[in-house]
Order: sequence, then structure tokens, then C-alpha cells
Amino acid sequence: MSDHGSSHTCCFRCTKFILTAGLTALFVWLSLRTTKPSCSLHNFYLPALNLSDNSNTTRSNHTLYFQLNLNNKMKDKGVRYDEIMLRFYYGTNTSIPLGNSTINGFYQGHDKKAKKKGKLEIQKMAWDAALKNVTNTSKVVFRVDVATRVSYKIIFWFGKKHNFTVENRTLEVDSTGKSSAQQLHCYLMGLGFPLIVLVSLILLL
Repeated sequence: MSDHGSSHTCCFRCTKFILTAGLTALFVWLSLRTTKPSCSLHNFYLPALNLSDNSNTTRSNHTLYFQLNLNNKMKDKGVRYDEIMLRFYYGTNTSIPLGNSTINGFYQGHDKKAKKKGKLEIQKMAWDAALKNVTNTSKVVFRVDVATRVSYKIIFWFGKKHNFTVENRTLEVDSTGKSSAQQLHCYLMGLGFPLIVLVSLILLL
């Protein structure tokens, strides 16, 4: 009888341990899981391609203006960005680089949005050909890459850094010198600490 009772006690303890470990793993995953920030490019503007202003000042203004919007949708975790590099290209591929623009790194609180303005002085570009295209109601194609590294603030500490990139995103500019707002699909590289913890705990079971 005592052996039978001991067997039941052992099974109960094992079941309790498995349930407790499983719930702990679930709690850890829910606490540590992260969602990558979303980003979009707004106010992409080249005055030199704006046909509504024919002044010499505007036509000789070879500056590219833009605004990068970053949205941290997580309600309980902050995001720290390293220096953000934007690389711009002219044409349908990346064979004609225009230059780079850099946004300083910063911390973004939970459930916060950030708007970062930037500009780039373009030194080498076929402006006459681009102006001819928009004059003929065609659109001029530009491309952009975005690259940085991000880490997530979980409670009081920051986790490991992840590569955060956008590659070869197309932007079309018309005779206003502007491009419509573009949602940039960012890729977050790396397995991530929360997933590693969850998998490890499951394997222990």
C-alpha cells in the first residue's frame, strides 16, 4: 500500500514540476519577447526636380531632404538604436550611389514614435536627365538602404544587439520633386535571447 502511495506521490510531484516549468517558460517568453520597430520614409524631396519653381536657386539646389519615422509598438520595452546609416542610390539598381546620411543613435521609450529629419548634399547625379524625365510626366527612381543595430530594454537591462536593415527600397519622384510616404520593411537578424531561453527550457522538460 505504501509503495502504491509513494508511486502516486512521485507522479504528482513530477506532474507538478512539469507544469510549473512549463508555466515558467511561458512567463519568461511573454516577458522577454520583442517586436521589431516599424519604419517609414516621409518628406522625400529634391527641390531641383520641382517643376513648379523655375528659379535658379531651386534648380541648383542639389539637396535631398527626408524624414525617417520609427515606431516602437511595444507597451513595456524600450529600444536603443545605434547610429542609423541611410545610403541613397539613383536609378533602377544600386550601381549609382549618391551618398550616405547618418542619424545619431538614440533611445526610444515604450510605445513611442520618433521622427528623424535628415538631408544629403548630392555631388554626382545626372540632373539634366532626371529633370527631362519628370518634365515628360515620367518618374525618377531612387533607392535607399537603411542599416543600424538595436537592443531592447527589458525591465532594467538591455539585451543583445540585433542588425536592423532595409535593403534596396524603391522611391519614385515626380514633377513635384517629392515621393509619397514609403513603408520600409525592416529585417531583424539574429535568433534573439527570448527564443533561446524558451527553447532551452522546453528541452529541459
